[in-house]
Amino acid sequence: MNLLWSRIYDVIIKTLLCGESYIQANMKKYGCHRTNCYELYGFDILIDSDLKPWLIEVNISPSMATDAPLDMNIKSTLAVDTFNLIGIKKFDRKRESMNKIKHRMKGKMHASQNQSVLVGKNRSNQGGI
Repeated sequence: MNLLWSRIYDVIIKTLLCGESYIQANMKKYGCHRTNCYELYGFDILIDSDLKPWLIEVNISPSMATDAPLDMNIKSTLAVDTFNLIGIKKFDRKRESMNKIKHRMKGKMHASQNQSVLVGKNRSNQGGI
């Protein structure tokens, strides 16, 4: 089974290498960088009786619709893996709210400290006149 997966990976990697120059040219054309864009490809591979993989087609932006529980399982795992690869983190609303509150409190404390310093300077300037 490991040999089969190794052969499948080999087909996928060779296919991607064939299109690499086209992908890079389009990335330059549209101002994309490796870290700010991605594409999901769907590879249709046929396995023959000798367990040799044959590439049938490559789909750009394959459908993520789910018609059956197996589809849901496979495609939700794929979505999670894709988001992890591109660096999207789970949004924690509670943590974000706490961070906003802390940031606002720091800003208010900083503003009140600056105001105290300004009031102190104004008093010292007024006393000297």
